[in-house]
Amino acid sequence: VVGVRVRPFNEREKNQGATLCIEMEGTTTGIRNSSDALTSYGFDESFWSHDGFENDENGYSHPLPGSSYADQMYVFEKFGKRVLDNAWEGFHCCLFAYGQTGSGKSYSMVGYGRNKGIVPISCEEIFCRIEKNSIPDLKYEVVVSVVEIYNEVVQDLLIHTSERPKKGLEIRENKMLGIYIDKVTKRAVASYAAIEKTIEEATHNRTIGSTLMNATSSRAHTVLTIEFKQVHLIEGNKESTKVSMINLVDLAGSEKAGQTGATGDRLKEGAAINKSLSALGNVIEKLAQKSSGKKQVLIPYRDSKLTRLLQNALGGSSKTIMICALSPASINYEETHSTLRYADRAKKIKNAAIVNENPQEKLMRQLKEENDKLKVIMEQVGGAGGVDLDAFQDKVAEIKAAEEALKEQQRSFEERLKEAGFAEPESQDEEGRSRFRSKMIGTAKDIPHILNLNEDMLLTGRMKHRFPEGQTVRIGQLGEDLDGEEDVSEPDGSDCASGWEDEKPDVVLAGVGIFQNHAQVTNNNHQCVLRSRGKPANATFVNGVSYAVLYKQRKHSWQKRASAEHANTKPQDLGVPLVHGDRVAFGQCLFLFVDPLICTGEVLISSGQISYFEARKELAKNQWKAAGLKFMKGMKEARAGDASNLEKSVLRKISSYGTETGTSVNKRHGSVDDDALGAISDDSDDGG
Repeated sequence: VVGVRVRPFNEREKNQGATLCIEMEGTTTGIRNSSDALTSYGFDESFWSHDGFENDENGYSHPLPGSSYADQMYVFEKFGKRVLDNAWEGFHCCLFAYGQTGSGKSYSMVGYGRNKGIVPISCEEIFCRIEKNSIPDLKYEVVVSVVEIYNEVVQDLLIHTSERPKKGLEIRENKMLGIYIDKVTKRAVASYAAIEKTIEEATHNRTIGSTLMNATSSRAHTVLTIEFKQVHLIEGNKESTKVSMINLVDLAGSEKAGQTGATGDRLKEGAAINKSLSALGNVIEKLAQKSSGKKQVLIPYRDSKLTRLLQNALGGSSKTIMICALSPASINYEETHSTLRYADRAKKIKNAAIVNENPQEKLMRQLKEENDKLKVIMEQVGGAGGVDLDAFQDKVAEIKAAEEALKEQQRSFEERLKEAGFAEPESQDEEGRSRFRSKMIGTAKDIPHILNLNEDMLLTGRMKHRFPEGQTVRIGQLGEDLDGEEDVSEPDGSDCASGWEDEKPDVVLAGVGIFQNHAQVTNNNHQCVLRSRGKPANATFVNGVSYAVLYKQRKHSWQKRASAEHANTKPQDLGVPLVHGDRVAFGQCLFLFVDPLICTGEVLISSGQISYFEARKELAKNQWKAAGLKFMKGMKEARAGDASNLEKSVLRKISSYGTETGTSVNKRHGSVDDDALGAISDDSDDGG
């Protein structure tokens, strides 16, 4: 099943005067080129989300009366509901979004704010259906895993970046297990709140990974897998089981290097993304040829990790839905037309889906068969027959993997739920991870905090760092050398070493311009005060202005108003108070300060009061201004230095000339006779 969806113009397209090149009529989508020629394609669904909508008081975009606008719920009813219906029938199913960078893939899949996408609505609908179950002998089990493919490396997003293997996880194939990711985390969930928290944790880990690797969300493919099991008790203690693997895939955006201006690592990332998407395109094309009756077609699944992972969804026993996101702008005509051709090929693929029943019994039967084969090989070892040792080792590895999978399946769902987070931490490491989840995911609603601003709206607000009452939170980077921080000086050079001991930061950031002891935020009586010093003070900004400048302004004001109320206040205790809505930057990391007692950060962002691009523009403007002033100051000092050196040189020349000729020098006024100046001028012409 294939559908396409067109979004509204974005700011870039509006600024460049782009015109609308997409037309939709029913399930038919057309695209016009610069010569006004129309090329039309037919799909299962064509979603018009370009115009004809308004936002209600909660920020949800719904259609105006009489318009054909397809809102988020409409898209879910057409595609997301179909995925769940297939899962309930026991089929494997997959839904993935494809399109160029910025075309709206993630909006359809994940959504933003009140406009939830297919993924969160589907997760909520799963548990709504489970709660409506009235059959006492029927129970449901839900297990989730989340991975991303970045630069052809598979990473588990339910594992913190500090604990991940450097080379990522391996995609393996087993005759009994099929294609699977080795050692991926599978977390049992019993409610929508639990699955929402799990996805939030995965998204947060994705954000941290992006920060550390200088990437954004569009640089990686993300796959959320929901293992949905229906267990029906029949006569005696026997169970009838149906299992469905639901894969929800948000692909990275295809892009042209010339349009993105990418260089260095960013260019390599783009090349890896385009390579995997090209491999996906090749697989789709070959599958389409096979479905049309062509014989002996080799499907190149192994050309990329993405196609390898989606092998069953693309050409196996899975019911697959593809939604292609389109830009409406004429300036993106080539990319949009390429996406339409991509979708047109995909709709020709025909999969033969089957109901997946009793996987445990099937695995036990296959294990018995493989063990019998292994016995035959062992007998050959004991006899005179030759044995293929590689084949023998592969067989042993297959059986071992299958036994581990069977052991996992035989564990009770309650036991897996307990392991997922309801049990007390068994070790210090587990306790630390629990504290991490509590701190990063469960941000208290009434505690002031900062949340990250990102060019990708889906990553904005994913990193939340709170400032509890009566505590000081240290912000910085791990492992940075303190030598360049001038760690005992304020921005103005005075001593303020107290409270800046060499300790690990509570909030760990990474990137250009981040120091180990970069800044501190103290919350006293719900008033958060920012403090920094030395070089980090010049790399810390509030509303685009450096902390060093703001601190000096406050110190100057404090000195002018020195009175009884400030008698016990030291200059270094002043800091810069943070106000709701302040844009705070540490190096190049942008954050928004939020006081939840006033309103949430989501309200500020969704209402348009705060945006990443405006904050970045504000920061860049002030940084350029500061750099210009610094340059002018340096030029002024250089000129002053040159003038002073010239005067000294003049005096030396005059002194020397006066000794020889008797010329007088008036040292009090710094003046010389005209004849002396003439002589100096003549000497200078000769290079003197």
